[in-house]
Amino acid sequence: MFEFEKNKLILDIKNFHKELGRRPTKHDSSILYNHSKKYFGSWNNMMKSAGYDVRYNQYPIIPLELTSELSYFIGLLITDGHIRYDKLLKNYKIAIYTSYPEEKEMILKLIKYLFNYNSTFSSRINGFNKKPNYEIRINSRELATFLIKNFDMPSGNKSSIVIVPSIIEKSNIELKKAFLRGVIDGDGSILVNNVKIASGSIKFLEGIKRILSELDINCGKIIRDNKLTNTFSIRICRGNDLKKIKKIYDSSCFYRRKKENIDKFYK
Repeated sequence: MFEFEKNKLILDIKNFHKELGRRPTKHDSSILYNHSKKYFGSWNNMMKSAGYDVRYNQYPIIPLELTSELSYFIGLLITDGHIRYDKLLKNYKIAIYTSYPEEKEMILKLIKYLFNYNSTFSSRINGFNKKPNYEIRINSRELATFLIKNFDMPSGNKSSIVIVPSIIEKSNIELKKAFLRGVIDGDGSILVNNVKIASGSIKFLEGIKRILSELDINCGKIIRDNKLTNTFSIRICRGNDLKKIKKIYDSSCFYRRKKENIDKFYK
């Protein structure tokens, strides 16, 4: 009888997959989740018995100090990522997005280096150009808590309320350069005659202006970039200032397509 129930559950999970059009998670059905613990010991054990690849729980290392690599990661996360922190559903996720396979691989290696964590990722097609959008994920309550508390990172929709973390503003010049590079890679545009940084948060751009000022880089006023999306931007336009932005990319952590544009435009 016990073996019959296990086989029935495996059939149920496969039928549920067809119904959802994707791989089920334990949050999709409390009944299946409870039965998986009763008959298999855990959700992962049931999924493995059903023929799915399973990643068992990982526990990322929490960094003890702020490094250039971590500062760069924070810049990327603030601009091109988010944190989900849902105590009710016990859903804790740190995610960064990119549409470029090479950048996906770089982010996976960076996460492994920083947190000793093997990230999962998924992709979906967005827009008319059929380019995949990759979501690179870390599922960890401990790391999500660390990032929220130490880097002033809001969970959920953050575009209009995000700020430059106070720990970054108080850090040394090299760490600020790494953070700025992450911001430009995540939400910056390298154009022929200027570098543009956009955000839905004026306070965030004010913080970026303070960092640029410390680096002796001039930028214009914060302007409304798009009335429909309620975004704002700053631009770095002068030749000497653009050369200083180029020097920020003398590092091992960067998006290659951004650096190639900088090298091409600002010789």
